Amino acid sequence: MGRVFDAPETPAYPPSHNTWEFPPPEVSSGWKWLAVLAGVVGLLVASALIAMLVVLTDQDFPGLIEDEDLTDTIASQCTLMTSTIESLPLTGSAPQQAATISDQNRAVSLMVQSIRRAHPQQIRADKPTEQWLRDWERLIDAREAYARELLRDPGASLEVPRDADGNDLTERMDGVWLGEPACEVPETFAAARTDGYSGI
Repeated sequence: MGRVFDAPETPAYPPSHNTWEFPPPEVSSGWKWLAVLAGVVGLLVASALIAMLVVLTDQDFPGLIEDEDLTDTIASQCTLMTSTIESLPLTGSAPQQAATISDQNRAVSLMVQSIRRAHPQQIRADKPTEQWLRDWERLIDAREAYARELLRDPGASLEVPRDADGNDLTERMDGVWLGEPACEVPETFAAARTDGYSGI
């Protein structure tokens, strides 16, 4: 068999390449500017959201107690107060119940005083805290009046103070927390006494 030679006019093979490889489409300058503008707007929006988050984090919401150090102290003092009240059940004769009410009130007064001493600046800055503490004091005053009434009338009942809307003060006191309450009013501390003998 003779040797086969390429004819001089035969074209050279093209360079190997991926069958699906195509040159990128041309992008007009208008689309390029639009992409740049969209990126700039996105950065501005992200910056605004971050700034808003910082402002909201630093802002004091007037209806909520938020300061972490303050709520930690409130929680620990409230736990002590609640356990003290639970260890002093309201039973016995009217004079015995009146004495127990005074002892329970003392536990709450100590809690309020401890919180005031520990965080005077935070209390002033976190607006509902002062009102919350005064509400405890109003409740103590009402219970002291109740204890005196018991000595005259064993069938007397506790008159729970009310807020400006006519709701029991305890509803406002228990509504100042964001998330898990740091302190709730013990049920036996503010429940009206409806019979002639057992708890309030």
